[in-house]
Amino acid sequence: MTEEKDFWIDKDEVSALSNAEGTVYKVTQKAMNQKGWYKLADDEQIVKIVELTQEDADFVEDNMGLPFYDLKEPLSYINSLHDYVNGKNVKRPRQLLAKLAKAYFNGYTIKKEKKYYIKLNFDFSRYLNIQENGVWWFTNGMPTILGRSQFTQTEIDEMQKDPRAKGLDLNALKVEVHEDELED
Repeated sequence: MTEEKDFWIDKDEVSALSNAEGTVYKVTQKAMNQKGWYKLADDEQIVKIVELTQEDADFVEDNMGLPFYDLKEPLSYINSLHDYVNGKNVKRPRQLLAKLAKAYFNGYTIKKEKKYYIKLNFDFSRYLNIQENGVWWFTNGMPTILGRSQFTQTEIDEMQKDPRAKGLDLNALKVEVHEDELED
């Protein structure tokens, strides 16, 4: 178990944690972790762990066994990384390259997609639930475990095309699910 302690960090490092000014700051480990900074080892090296989409995380995981950069080795992480980024056709390939290189060395977390409840606008105690067999219904009170009540934006867009949604603007009825309430 890692000992909880305070860290002294310099002005360059603190800009990511707050808007404070000065030269040296004392910051708790908890405050750093909340902002995505983690201590790698007991030597107190502090790094920013990157947040990746599931697709990018799958790429990193599939290629972690490769050496990062080896001129003699055609199958290296950096070569695979260039092929992957070129195949994605992104607007800013250098930013994605840097992010995935940091993930190789520092580790990563997977970005959780936002989820939403659909609440009736005239009765805020009713939530849309969808059973596994596709039946839609609105329940009283909190969302039920008998059906799915949390939906991604992509799912909401697909649901909007369903004839049962005729006359409902599901995007206007959506309410973001708090992080503590997220279903897997």
